[in-house]
Amino acid sequence: MGNGLGFHCKKCHYEYEVRTGIGMRFPIAYREALKSIAAGDYGIELQQLFNANPLAAINGEGIVYICRACGKWEEGLDPTLYAPDNPEQILNQQFGEKTVREWGYVPYVMDYDLKEQYHVIKRIYHKCSHCGKRMHKATNAELETLPCPKCGEPNRATDFICWD
Repeated sequence: MGNGLGFHCKKCHYEYEVRTGIGMRFPIAYREALKSIAAGDYGIELQQLFNANPLAAINGEGIVYICRACGKWEEGLDPTLYAPDNPEQILNQQFGEKTVREWGYVPYVMDYDLKEQYHVIKRIYHKCSHCGKRMHKATNAELETLPCPKCGEPNRATDFICWD
């Protein structure tokens, strides 16, 4: 289940929210993210690495990134690429009625799977779309006080959201 926070700006009254984690649509969103990597949307280097590693995986959870340089934040995906420690074991994993080998791909990989069965091929750091500097994953404390994306006013979350 995913979590989120809702905000109402005390200065300009803009309402905004952020969502993290995964929802029931996760397998579909995961495959869409991999297709974007395969298409080169995250750069040629990542595309080539992904295409050279047929069992490559990512962490498909929604993440909020914050820029230490300019303070902007954005929701995104961590496209860090992972490969299985034991490819044969992954090929024999069951997903529904079929194995990965029968599917021809890994339908999805959860965060705990990455920690237990995979290693990093290429770590990718999220870059700020505003200033181009490296961003970091927001902590829970930072998530609760995200500034308004319209006027920049610091705000506290007013709502907690559980999504699918």
